[in-house]
Amino acid sequence: MVEVSAKDVMTLRGRTSAGIMDAKKALQEAGGDMDQAAELLRKWGAGRADAKMANEMKEGLIGGKVSPDGKLGVILRLGCQTDFVARNEAFVKLLADLVKLAFENPVTTAAELNQLPWVDGSGRSVETVIKELVGGSIKENMAVTGLSRCSAPHGAVGMYIHHNAKVGALVQIDGSSDPKVAAVAQEIAMHVTAGVPLVPAAITREQVDPTRIESEKAETLEAHKGKPPQVLEKIIHSKLEKFYGEHVLLEQPFVKDEKKQIRELLAQVGSSVGAQLTLKTFSRFKVGEA
Repeated sequence: MVEVSAKDVMTLRGRTSAGIMDAKKALQEAGGDMDQAAELLRKWGAGRADAKMANEMKEGLIGGKVSPDGKLGVILRLGCQTDFVARNEAFVKLLADLVKLAFENPVTTAAELNQLPWVDGSGRSVETVIKELVGGSIKENMAVTGLSRCSAPHGAVGMYIHHNAKVGALVQIDGSSDPKVAAVAQEIAMHVTAGVPLVPAAITREQVDPTRIESEKAETLEAHKGKPPQVLEKIIHSKLEKFYGEHVLLEQPFVKDEKKQIRELLAQVGSSVGAQLTLKTFSRFKVGEA
């Protein structure tokens, strides 16, 4: 068996992030050829990764980026199995590289991101690199489990990620590119991140799933059956108003000023910049959620 030097082992480790024994074994099997050994490690890593890819990911981190002009933003969730790995330097670097790739390429889903070429110019895909890490230095399941992209040529994008990087949101407002709009977009992103009173289900009443409304009505009717129709009508109206106030983003009380609804906050800023603002879209990701 070919003898390999400790220096070569460390060089290969630096190139592939493999463990000491794996790097040594690969060099021995490759007869000391560094490129061939690296290729062996990639194959071994992918093979080991396949056995881990079904493991549940309850930990991870949220990352994102908004352009300096506030017109483009991305946010993504990188999942893993343990908090120990989420705090690993290699995991944090992977998240940063993935955010950069997602920001610089017009991808809107994790599947699209997975097919992009990796940042080192090796020709490997994002999916391949993640598999190599799973089977190599990380040794547990990892994947991009959420990705959102906002482009606002006639508006602004705002992002907020909680200090622990476990939950974050991205918000797009159309109607004006004034810096005040970017600022309120970030404020609303913070509100969505907080999830108070509840994580919003929709921006407007019209966007709420009709089956949820019918379910609320049915529950109310069941709880108050026997009451006169006119009384039931008032009870249902009151129940739905409460539902909308909790689940519709524009009707939620702003987390920093509960006397003001999000729609009122948006109208106030719109008035100050002389434009009618529209809350176009929002995305919220939390570690451990589907």
